[in-house]
Amino acid sequence: MRLVTALIFAFCSTAAAAQNETLTLVVGFAPGGTSSVAARFIADSVEKITRSAVIVENRPGAGGALAADWVRRQTGGKVLFFMASTSVPKVPPAPDLVPVAMVASSSFVVVAGKSAPATLSEYLDAARRDNSLRNVATPGGGSVPHLIGERLFRNAGLSMVHVPYQGAAPAMLAVLSGNVSMAIVPYPDFAAHAGRLHVVAETDNGIEAEYWVGIFTPAGMSEEGVARMSDIFRRASAMSGEQLKKVGLRPAWKSAAYLGRIHVREWELWRSELERLGMKP
Repeated sequence: MRLVTALIFAFCSTAAAAQNETLTLVVGFAPGGTSSVAARFIADSVEKITRSAVIVENRPGAGGALAADWVRRQTGGKVLFFMASTSVPKVPPAPDLVPVAMVASSSFVVVAGKSAPATLSEYLDAARRDNSLRNVATPGGGSVPHLIGERLFRNAGLSMVHVPYQGAAPAMLAVLSGNVSMAIVPYPDFAAHAGRLHVVAETDNGIEAEYWVGIFTPAGMSEEGVARMSDIFRRASAMSGEQLKKVGLRPAWKSAAYLGRIHVREWELWRSELERLGMKP
């Protein structure tokens, strides 16, 4: 009887310990940004599903590369990388960073003042005559918005004048103040200014790339563990749906395999663009 009691106690203690283990989501950008806010929504839902503590840790720098490199060195399956697609040029696909699931998506948008031409083709036509329309603000050199702009202007036979900022928020303010004519940012960063600016182009309407947020784990987690974690984030994405929509994101769970494919595809796309510009991936 004592043996049975001891076994039951041991089992319950192990279960409680597993339940109370802390999971950390590492974000490669500063607190307050779209990816950081989304990570906190998802973390709250994962806590409710797993009944375990989930914390969000911000490790900004190098477009997400610093956070990715730190996560790669962790073991035990309790630290995950919360990656926005804006980090793709800085975070190449690699065996030591394993995709788990996509949890949300949105669009990239080209935005301009209310008096600017309404469509992308009209805007680019006007830019042939007015060089000031070629000044484009983005969240930074080598960022996905920067590379989107370079491709759009090059395809029109024009050169873009890039004006990099430290983030999407100041890039938006530059358009609002009239310092530049256009900005390219993820839609969530534009949403608060929708009444004062207008969208010239967006994903699936002039822009090829989609803005997405995905979860990655360091190498070492079993396939079964990745599958279990993916399902947890599937449920968390759905549970966080209304909150995500309020900041301009769509709950959009996709499998680990899908996330892996889109990461590789976009890395190849943007690597070639960086090389064309003489920038290191």
